[in-house]
Amino acid sequence: MKNSDQNNSLTHFRFAIVLVLSLAVMALDVRSKILTDFRFYVESALYPVLVFADSPHAMSKLMSSQFKSHSELIKENEKLSTENFMQRADVLKLKDLENENQALRQLLNSPVRANTKRLFAEVINVDPDPYLHRVIVNRGSKESVYEGMPVITDKGLVGQVMNVNYSYSRVLLLTDPSCSIPVIDSRSFVRAISAGTGAHGEININNVPRSADVKVGDLLLTSGIGGVYPKGYPVAEVTSVGISDSQPFAAIKAKPLVDIDKMRYVLMFWSNDESFEDDDIQTKAKQLTDNKVILHQEKVKTLIETLSVKVKKTDPEDDNKKAPDDTVKKNTEGSND
Repeated sequence: MKNSDQNNSLTHFRFAIVLVLSLAVMALDVRSKILTDFRFYVESALYPVLVFADSPHAMSKLMSSQFKSHSELIKENEKLSTENFMQRADVLKLKDLENENQALRQLLNSPVRANTKRLFAEVINVDPDPYLHRVIVNRGSKESVYEGMPVITDKGLVGQVMNVNYSYSRVLLLTDPSCSIPVIDSRSFVRAISAGTGAHGEININNVPRSADVKVGDLLLTSGIGGVYPKGYPVAEVTSVGISDSQPFAAIKAKPLVDIDKMRYVLMFWSNDESFEDDDIQTKAKQLTDNKVILHQEKVKTLIETLSVKVKKTDPEDDNKKAPDDTVKKNTEGSND
């Protein structure tokens, strides 16, 4: 009995030591982020194990896709053909808008924006915690993904990359309680901050005064403030606006445009790309300046120079200076006579 009691006490002692060390490491990681690099290498090293563990699910998914019925494939093909036709029609309109935009930028002497580099990714896992809205995509540091990288879909903004590993990344969704996004009302141009609530279909819009012009149904876009999210991407639609005399700000709620539960593919893009360097701004601005504006400026300059010459010729001070000289000459001639 004594040996068994000693073994039990030793087991409890070892468990207590392991528990204390685990809590200490967790607290150290949360406060100082020292173990981030260590976790990165460990997760990268265990990636083949994760692939092997996920292989049954991948095989079942592959088999189910192979056994699709012929009618479903025909319907899907017809749907894709219709969507492709509609997109080609939209591209024709887009080209006309691009030409119009370029002409307006030439008139405004504004530089042309370059196309943003994009990366296609697939959602491969979802965080099991119901209060943390985060997903995992199959793109990582080997594709040059970085922390803070914006993520969107064809519907609107999804969130940003919060953690990057070699082969996959974690994406912080806009409905997560720790996610805040600067937004702007597309109708009234009122700026605000959207904050996740932990609910899949709802976010809060903070820092909006009671007198602000925000209505139900307004579309909220990214404002571009802060430099993380580019300007002009759809975020959410206002669903309710509450005003109370006891509160300085309005209680506004909105619904995200992206259905996170049904999201399968996302688009990641580099938001810090620039069309040209700062040293080339003046050169490219001169190239985009309208020739008529330059000609008009030259005409104005020539006209000013012409007027200045005429003013000098008819200057009354010169006449006053010449008058005394003529008088002196006349007096001198009279004295000689």
